[in-house]
Amino acid sequence: MKLIKMTAPALMALLLSTTAAAGHHEKGEGPMLAAKPGQIVIVYYWPCADADSGMSLLREMIAYERDASPHPYSAAPAIHSDGALVSVDVHSSTESMEKAIAWQEADATWQAQFAKMAAACGSADDLSVNVLTMK
Repeated sequence: MKLIKMTAPALMALLLSTTAAAGHHEKGEGPMLAAKPGQIVIVYYWPCADADSGMSLLREMIAYERDASPHPYSAAPAIHSDGALVSVDVHSSTESMEKAIAWQEADATWQAQFAKMAAACGSADDLSVNVLTMK
């Protein structure tokens, strides 16, 4: 029993010092939140007949949005485990999201890029959208 009482604190001290030495206690060293409370996350899911072309077009669209949208938001492309294209967009608020969507609907370049994606993927009817309000 005495051995356990002596070993447990030594083991805890070793574990704590290893964690501290690794820097895991420092702010910003671990994974960041995907989004903050109040932000809107939109997950676009689009099965795509030509995933390589679709991904290239999606990256172009995201780059265009980043440079041209008067309503900033972040977007990241991904591939779903079933091979579908995914875009994850993060907006600062519902109002910001609505303004960005209105801009997309009115912007001829963005609409042309979307049409190219629809042609590569097969149909815009297959696109699904999930809107999440972060808490």
